[in-house]
Amino acid sequence: MQFKETILLLGGTGFIGKNIVDYILKNKQFLDYKIVVLSRSYQNNSEDRVEYVTGDYADKNRLISLFSKWNFTKVFHCATSTTPLSSGSNIIGDINGNLIATIGLLDVMKDFDCKNIVYLSSGGAVYGEKNLELISENEICYPLSSYGVVKLTIENYLRLYEKQYGINYLILRVSNPFGKFHTSEKQGIINIAIRRALRGQVIEVWGDGNQSKDYLFVDDLVKIIFNLLQQKCVNKTINIGSGKSHKLNDILNTIKIYLPNLEVKYLDSKLTDVKDFCLDISFMKSLIGFEASDFNQTIEKTIIWERLQL
Repeated sequence: MQFKETILLLGGTGFIGKNIVDYILKNKQFLDYKIVVLSRSYQNNSEDRVEYVTGDYADKNRLISLFSKWNFTKVFHCATSTTPLSSGSNIIGDINGNLIATIGLLDVMKDFDCKNIVYLSSGGAVYGEKNLELISENEICYPLSSYGVVKLTIENYLRLYEKQYGINYLILRVSNPFGKFHTSEKQGIINIAIRRALRGQVIEVWGDGNQSKDYLFVDDLVKIIFNLLQQKCVNKTINIGSGKSHKLNDILNTIKIYLPNLEVKYLDSKLTDVKDFCLDISFMKSLIGFEASDFNQTIEKTIIWERLQL
């Protein structure tokens, strides 16, 4: 079969990556898309349009072998090996595993004339603490963690490789996503709180819970990504969020409506945690039509999914 798109997906067995694969497989408009998922974890597969290969994208020889086999039209870069909290404990490892690995990827893309990359950056970590009602893409970035510094540096290298080698980029500064296929116990407070309530475990909160952030249902996120691609958006840096902020305590109280046994323990806040932010998504909305899903309904859907995983 001749494929319209052959996409290399990095991080395809992670939270957002799994949702991207699921979206492509469930939509008939992508019947002529081939997805090659490079992941460090082994994955079984029964779908012809998706092929899972084991390996690390930091291994340049592994990338070369894949690019030699497949004529990739695009790379989806959803991979990261750190969180804002963990990145500071091994900054050299963060740089090698994420920044250096991505530059190696860009070099292979250049050598094989692959001209398009979609990069999932961070809508909170790259900006730092701004004390603004809405944060636009034009704000100066002051990251509070190595994670944010590396994400921002990768963004700048993407812009450099576009200028020097014509590799088109789409940088998506994503707010806090939640929903199905989430498994992390380190990042993603909504899923973690629901999961621990279902298990009868305590949820630990950094700070007093009054911090307010932008949260985005992962189904909305994936639709946004593909709507931007269908609009042929390239060489743009775009905030991807709901455009609304929610206090963490309000979210926990909403979860308690469905799971009254949710128990919360408040701890000291972390220096690497951006406490308050809401993304200005007016640029995104000027490119595509968007209306965020009802927040309470998405909490309920996430609870249903997490319950099914028990």
